[in-house]
Amino acid sequence: MMEEIQKALEDIVGKENVTADKVDLICYSNDMSPYKYEPDFLVFPKNTEEISKILGFANERKIPVTPRGAGTSVVGAVLPRKRGIVLDLTKMDRIKEVKVEDMYAVVEPGVVLDDLNRTLARYGLFFPPDPGSSAACTIGGMANTNASGIRAAKYGTTKDWIYSMEVVLPDGKVIRTGKPVPKTSSGYNLVQLFAGSEGTLGVITELTLKIAPLPAYRATINAYFDSLESAGRAITDILVAGIKPAAMELMDKNCIGVINEVFKLGLSKAEGMIVAELDGHKASVQEEANKFMEICSKRGGRDLVWTDDPKKSAAIWGSRKALVPSLARLKPGYAIFNLFEDPGLPISSIGDAIKEYQKIAEKHGLMTVFFGHMADGNIHPVMIVDPSDAKQLEKALEMEKDLADVSFKYGGTITAEHGIGITKLPFAEREMGASLQVMSAIKKAIDPNNILNPGKMGLDTMEREETGNLLYQAMPKMKKEPYLEEYKNEVLKCFRCGFCRAVCPMFGQTKLEPSTGRGKALLSYFYLTGQIPPSNRLVDAYNYCTICMHCTVACPAGVKVFEIVQAARRNLAEKGYISPVHKAAGDNIMKFNNPFSEDAAPRKELAKSLGAA
Repeated sequence: MMEEIQKALEDIVGKENVTADKVDLICYSNDMSPYKYEPDFLVFPKNTEEISKILGFANERKIPVTPRGAGTSVVGAVLPRKRGIVLDLTKMDRIKEVKVEDMYAVVEPGVVLDDLNRTLARYGLFFPPDPGSSAACTIGGMANTNASGIRAAKYGTTKDWIYSMEVVLPDGKVIRTGKPVPKTSSGYNLVQLFAGSEGTLGVITELTLKIAPLPAYRATINAYFDSLESAGRAITDILVAGIKPAAMELMDKNCIGVINEVFKLGLSKAEGMIVAELDGHKASVQEEANKFMEICSKRGGRDLVWTDDPKKSAAIWGSRKALVPSLARLKPGYAIFNLFEDPGLPISSIGDAIKEYQKIAEKHGLMTVFFGHMADGNIHPVMIVDPSDAKQLEKALEMEKDLADVSFKYGGTITAEHGIGITKLPFAEREMGASLQVMSAIKKAIDPNNILNPGKMGLDTMEREETGNLLYQAMPKMKKEPYLEEYKNEVLKCFRCGFCRAVCPMFGQTKLEPSTGRGKALLSYFYLTGQIPPSNRLVDAYNYCTICMHCTVACPAGVKVFEIVQAARRNLAEKGYISPVHKAAGDNIMKFNNPFSEDAAPRKELAKSLGAA
């Protein structure tokens, strides 16, 4: 049966675009959530027609299909909970058109956000939604989760910047939603329905995006506070005063420390820091900046500075985007444990809620870092735990319930930007009430066989944990050998953020996750915990790496991928697993003093002819 399915998929997309190899599949079994689910097949479609055929085939056979972009989801939204097919859309990465006079761009779902904005910048334009994962995340993934990021308060979320979509429905039918015009009143707004649906209703194959002129002037402001609560109240005052920052971020002392360590910015020591960006016409921006700093001063803000130097601003915002994976440096052997990590709050409740969140962290005794996009009330309480300590994992599960209670108490939401996926399932019904039944009815009408991304959003189950599906459950099984002891912390440090995808030359060629730094770290974790055996195929995956070190330079966590790769190669070679090409070269060197099995005698004659002694 499995061979028959693979053959059918190969007939649609080509043999080179289908794999069922264990090493490949494992690299697609995880995102930035604490869960793992391995697919049966990985398929790389190249166009809408292929996706239509795949979904028609899968629907007929009732095979689950999980669409995937760059895998930068934090909530398990791209994990194949019911196995089946992972549909990786990264090869559909064309920017089809930039229509400057009508202010829109037409793109395929695999286009990376930063790549799009680099192209748009040539025309003096940009696509405003700006998640921290912009170096890796794809436009299709952003649409599926309604991603937002640091500019949401002024510019809105991804769904606000989509004119129209091409979508393949579960039965293979292709539809178009919306029009590339500023407004339309024709029927239900299906663009808004598919945006944020987490791939449960259809596969987005093309997007027509609104674009905007780059702001004429930008200024960045830093303000430091001796309590997070005071910083939160300053944020409320700023927004009530009518100031509209393009971005306004809050970071606690741990975040400030990590940024200083990694990026050497020399930020002041404080319990909390607000960093904001104002943009627009120069005179109005400067007037707002002065008003902004005046409000911060009244709330106890100190060391107030602002700059309109693009290089200084870029350094600050670049460090903020890299903050989350950088947190892996806080404590060796610990890992970021994403559960209830992106609640959204009414602006008036920010200060009080932060105070309660801090008390909850103290109560459970877990290292917790606080930061967020505070101009739109989006706070991130991120837990950092010892993944080998079952008691800490239990505490994390208890702590998320308390965090949720506070969010509901203030009328907030369980997810401001990352979606429900798997991690928020315990709170989905409490959040949405009877509207969840309406969502489920829509899902059933469009996808009666429930093939598209099942097990997500509370549409078909409220159950989250399944035996063996916590990524770090296998920690106690880690092998006791030098390879493990020396590089365990490096493997655990990888947050799987995907920044390495943007710089890896091998990934640029293969588009396969085993080529990336995070792919190598994930493979090492599964290998060290005995979940994959040593094999020649595993050797091949490590040999994808050229040891160019681009990933380590780009990695906010500073994962030494090249050391992991070299150690793994040595370990596998000691077990007798070595590339036949490398083995032959080694044997030739030992026998002929060169890797080509060439007679060394002519080299002597050449040396003599060149006058060598």
